[in-house]
Amino acid sequence: MEREERKKDSVKVRTVRHLSVAVAVLLAPGVTVLGSLAAPAGAANVSDCVSSQLTLAHARSQGTAGTTYVPIVITNHRSTCAIWGVPAIQPVSGAAHRALGPLARNLSMGEMAMRQVIAKGASVSVAFGIVDTGNYPSATCAARRASGVKVSLGNFFANRFVGFPLTVCTKIASTTTRLLAKGSQG
Repeated sequence: MEREERKKDSVKVRTVRHLSVAVAVLLAPGVTVLGSLAAPAGAANVSDCVSSQLTLAHARSQGTAGTTYVPIVITNHRSTCAIWGVPAIQPVSGAAHRALGPLARNLSMGEMAMRQVIAKGASVSVAFGIVDTGNYPSATCAARRASGVKVSLGNFFANRFVGFPLTVCTKIASTTTRLLAKGSQG
């Protein structure tokens, strides 16, 4: 009888070990997805941000290997709310903010958008990349100066202007965008 109980316990332990391994194997490829779905306690009850509570600005740019990154910062000025996604960013020119060249290419295709809970006074940002137009033949690029960008993000806000000088290609996409990240550094 004692032998049968040990055998049952052994089977239970093996089953638990196998389940742990199976769970680990199942979770390993999706760890970032699960991490991105995890939210702070009470975050599930947070409502979506609305346009009127959000302001946009740019932070200090940083350059690397032929690309300058300008963090586009979204700050919440009211009660805690949630936001997610990839901003659509369009270089524009002049006081009328006319579109200049193609939209920024989304470099986060296939990645899961993380729901960002933003407290009052806190920010999220996107690393807006601007490729040096000198990297392209002038006939392929057709570089022009822009006065800033217009930024849209799903139902959260549309066509918000953020002013800063930049040079972009008008024939090919020379700018990039990606998923929102916590903080103001993109």
